[in-house]
Amino acid sequence: MGQNAGDEHPVAGSIIIVVEAAPQGLLQYTLDPDDRQPAWQAVLVAHDDAVMGAAATPEQTAELLVRGSVECIRQSIPSLEVGGLTMRPELGPNDNAQIVAAGDASFLKSEWDAVVRGSDGLSGE
Repeated sequence: MGQNAGDEHPVAGSIIIVVEAAPQGLLQYTLDPDDRQPAWQAVLVAHDDAVMGAAATPEQTAELLVRGSVECIRQSIPSLEVGGLTMRPELGPNDNAQIVAAGDASFLKSEWDAVVRGSDGLSGE
């Protein structure tokens, strides 16, 4: 049992999520937004049309997009807990709508570090 993962305690930090409001859109997030060079992660996601169509207001749509994004992030960072997210709409890079959400987060640093290390190998940096 050479690892001490059971002894690790969650760190308190913050999260920024940017998700495109499109049937298939880009989800980008970082758990170190205050670093000089934040490590942004990107995932292509497909939104469930039936769920999105059930939203009666743009605010409900935004909440569904962000809530789904958090669940997607938890696939890689199971310890992630978020709270007090603020959301705002923005114009995305392809002239489509995107939602930017930011707030408090707690997570195991080892999980975040593993995600960042995994993406460094893919980006060729």
